[in-house]
Amino acid sequence: MIRAGVGAFALTLATAAWAEESKPFDPVAFFTGTTHGRGTLNELLGKTKKTSAQSVGRVDKDGWLILDQKVDVQGDPLRLRHWRLKQVSPGRFTGTLSEAKGPVDVAVVGQSIRIRYVMKDGIKVDQTLTPLPGGKALDNHSTFRKFGMKVATLVERIEKR
Repeated sequence: MIRAGVGAFALTLATAAWAEESKPFDPVAFFTGTTHGRGTLNELLGKTKKTSAQSVGRVDKDGWLILDQKVDVQGDPLRLRHWRLKQVSPGRFTGTLSEAKGPVDVAVVGQSIRIRYVMKDGIKVDQTLTPLPGGKALDNHSTFRKFGMKVATLVERIEKR
């Protein structure tokens, strides 16, 4: 009887964990509040640079996710970035980024999100954010391209504070 109870309890825990992992990633929930990222930027013709980003996010009365960031790339001046994103359909978001010259496109793809935009200097950015178990951290893998050539990659861990 005890074994059956333990087995049922383990099955319940496994089912709950699967249900949590099978939910689509919610970028608004994750980025509301404070997050912190640390990573490495590998430039094609340069050296590897350490990066960090402090972010504070909130949702305004019209449903926009407002995300203010301080981005520090080793050897570069501190940058302040401002994101505005809004859900336009299930799994789709659009918005702006202060460093982008056009719209930001965000799509939920299974458990991850894919963010694409073009920076003001013409570099195309393609990011994939993948949540880690527990929902308190995610991995950011970004590729930067200019004239179709990869010019840099970023690997970053972002944690919810």
